[in-house]
Amino acid sequence: MARYIIPSVTISAIYGVYKSYWPDTNDKKKILSVEDAVKLLNVNSNTSEALRYIQHTESKEFLKTLNPAAVALLARSGSELCMKIPIKSCVDQKIDVSKALSKFNLGDKWNSSIEWINRVACPEEDLSCSDEWLVRLPSQIERLRRMLQLLFLTTEKSFDVSAIDVDVIPFLFNVYAEFYRSNVDIAVLAMKILSNIVGADEKYAKSMLDSEWLPLISAMVMNGKSLMERLLSHKICQNALSSLKSIDYRLPSDIYEMHLPDEEPEFDIVLIHGLRGSVAYTWRQKDSDENLLSTCWPKDWLPLDIKRPFRIIGLEYPSYIFHFTGTQQSLQSRSERFKEQLQTAGIGKRPVLFICHSMGGLLAKKLLIDSPDLLQNTVGVLFIATPHKGSPVANWGYSVFQPTEDVIMLSESNVKNKKLNDDFSAVSKKIPVIVSMVETMESNIIANAKSIVVPNKSAVFEQGAVYHIADVHLNLCKPTRDSASYGVIINFLQDCFRESDKRRKA
Repeated sequence: MARYIIPSVTISAIYGVYKSYWPDTNDKKKILSVEDAVKLLNVNSNTSEALRYIQHTESKEFLKTLNPAAVALLARSGSELCMKIPIKSCVDQKIDVSKALSKFNLGDKWNSSIEWINRVACPEEDLSCSDEWLVRLPSQIERLRRMLQLLFLTTEKSFDVSAIDVDVIPFLFNVYAEFYRSNVDIAVLAMKILSNIVGADEKYAKSMLDSEWLPLISAMVMNGKSLMERLLSHKICQNALSSLKSIDYRLPSDIYEMHLPDEEPEFDIVLIHGLRGSVAYTWRQKDSDENLLSTCWPKDWLPLDIKRPFRIIGLEYPSYIFHFTGTQQSLQSRSERFKEQLQTAGIGKRPVLFICHSMGGLLAKKLLIDSPDLLQNTVGVLFIATPHKGSPVANWGYSVFQPTEDVIMLSESNVKNKKLNDDFSAVSKKIPVIVSMVETMESNIIANAKSIVVPNKSAVFEQGAVYHIADVHLNLCKPTRDSASYGVIINFLQDCFRESDKRRKA
């Protein structure tokens, strides 16, 4: 296969390639009445047209005839009609925290923690007790966070639904309502638990769709104050549809659906972030911590610039530079975890494309080595500054504190990384499109020290085209819409689509 080493200054000349046009082949029958639209929504068919039709219907009586799955579709679309559907109040139920948590049979330590969470610093009848002592202590909030984390870990796997009462739905709403201003992490954790719960059984999904969660989730789909809120609200709707048997896949705890087209997708694009990255940060345009809603280019730009239906999936995993306490995830354990989760999310049913930043490329290689079926369906991999042969910056980690297994894996002399690269090279010829993107500007490392994080000799894979981009390591996956790096991404996708079409015709 021919190889091309292309500097960024030449990419603008080929950027216009992505303007290809595919005619609309939608021949679905026209909707003539509200009754037609409701029938389609209730069976999840031609939903985009049905939703558009009912949005302009003056009478809202039809809302009473929608089944739970149709209501979930309304919420997923961010429809304001969700504000008009009768619901049950969660706050009015005045759920006692200890009573709600005690319904979850998770062991003795769980029960003792419940008592601690609800203990105040002094008795309420003590008139000398100031108001600030009647709120939760910081230690109690931390204990609540840990218990919610345990509940999250319990519900991300298959669990006995009889062990967790349906009152978990209003309980989680009350947790969110109490902390969404003062402790965002706890509020987001409540949403993550909800996404697991509603995907486990239809009783939870129906309870959520009949509660104050409905208008809140619907509003957050389009207007969430952060990208994570928007992704989680969509995920909650999708998992509710899964348990209601309206769709044939579920989004596990580490999988986020960043884009879903109106029609059946032809491809799945899988994004894998690197060391210390995340779904909600890595794939956003250059931004700051204060700007939580800067453009997420895969979600906001790709559907406009690529005229074919595709789904975008983002993988999320924790990764750190230094190790202090606790267990660490290895590349092997992550591969095994994501292999199962991707199957649950329906990845592998159609052609797959991977876009990976830095260490995310190593995880993609391990996934493809360990999953022959996934490898067979993969038509392209874009490596963005992936350290195939390690990084000189990783060696610095050995001199300060104790590096994590991730940092050790990234060292230039690491035997496991060398074997990974050799093993992937042995199967990479089965992937028709492989592209490497290389950084050419030094990054700030520490103090006044600067360095190329992943040098050319490590970032260039032995197969496929290579593009040198004038930017630093972290910003290589944060393009502007007219940048060289975005042009590479668009052309990579177009090449993958053409190769997939060839496979289909063969």
